[in-house]
Amino acid sequence: MRRLVDAAGLAEFLAGVAAVVPDPDEIVMLCIGTDRSTGDAFGPLLGSRLARDGWPHVCGTLREPCDADRLPDVLAGLPPGKTVIAFDACLGSPANVGRYSVARGPLLPAEAVGKRLPEAGHYSAAAVVAARTAKPYYALLTAPLSLVVDMAESAAAAAAAAWKIKGERT
Repeated sequence: MRRLVDAAGLAEFLAGVAAVVPDPDEIVMLCIGTDRSTGDAFGPLLGSRLARDGWPHVCGTLREPCDADRLPDVLAGLPPGKTVIAFDACLGSPANVGRYSVARGPLLPAEAVGKRLPEAGHYSAAAVVAARTAKPYYALLTAPLSLVVDMAESAAAAAAAAWKIKGERT
């Protein structure tokens, strides 16, 4: 069951995952999205920060985004036996912009824009980067970059705190 949380709630959610899987080497951070859309850059921004902070297994960065075209191959190539935490951007109600939708279980990437992609993650968190509209692509394209960057930074800090990862700016 998905629930909406703020940055502190995301930190609590990730701390709960860390209590179940305490070794960062057993975690794959799957950061879904593209660098070609402001809102959808949440995943690659987060992935780049996690990789810079020294996470052992990160898929999806600004240099190598895990976008809709690459996702099936990335999923097929994930290390076996690892716990996958999937991150993506999503759209929601105006009141929930800036929050995260978290769940024990997978997320459906690109659901807001009507694409059918494989579900991803044993755990998942989706950043609500813009309000749902009749034009979802436009909503993602025009999401404020400052919000997306701040949400990626908050998610990276929450992950670092949960697993005691010492990054450059944690």
